[in-house]
Amino acid sequence: MAMTYTDLKENVEEITEMDFKVAQLDMFTRQAEQKIYGVIKDLPILRKDTTIGFNRAATLPADCLYIHSVTQKSGTDGVNRKALIQKDYDFLLEAYPLASETTDAVDPELKYYALNSSATEDYYASRMVISVAPRWNATGTCPIEYQYQPRSIVDTDGTEEQPWLGTNYDSALLNAVLVEAARFMKAEPDILQLYDAQYALAMQLLADSVNRLGSDSYRPSSSPAQPLTVPAPAQPPQRQE
Repeated sequence: MAMTYTDLKENVEEITEMDFKVAQLDMFTRQAEQKIYGVIKDLPILRKDTTIGFNRAATLPADCLYIHSVTQKSGTDGVNRKALIQKDYDFLLEAYPLASETTDAVDPELKYYALNSSATEDYYASRMVISVAPRWNATGTCPIEYQYQPRSIVDTDGTEEQPWLGTNYDSALLNAVLVEAARFMKAEPDILQLYDAQYALAMQLLADSVNRLGSDSYRPSSSPAQPLTVPAPAQPPQRQE
């Protein structure tokens, strides 16, 4: 069952028996989401696709965290795929100084891509620009697979589609928020330990799901999947006799 942000706030205040300010609950939730997504950062469900043209640079989507791959499709219906090699942006400028190179080939070969920062002053806009080389005067696009920053549940109003975490693993989100709230409240060590233990249990279930998903995906034998691990809950300080 999906948990909306309204549900989350009500559950946190009921469990802690505290009334928090809106800004405080927003802060707890965003911090909890950052912590969880830091553990499951390579989850395939949190990947997206976009494209870039053969003859230009392109600004990556604002939610792009980092790139997994840039490929070139060729042949009938794009059945052949070739991965481009990432290089430094200065290398592309030096090795391929021309703004556009002429070719009559249907599928001109691309070799490299590079990332650079944009000059935008818009805080919410993407600051990453990707370029491919050589730049051909041909029409065509390269698929790009990237890891994206999921929308926070804080930014939803309950009437739209809920973010992935609140929909699929609300227990991890709830317990992570409780941990952040308990630290803010300076809760007793036994309460904090209880929340930490419940959060670790929820995260272990989530990590197990991610590991099973990763084991079902193709990976080259030279880079086997690494299982996710969840830190053990913090132990309360021992009383000195």
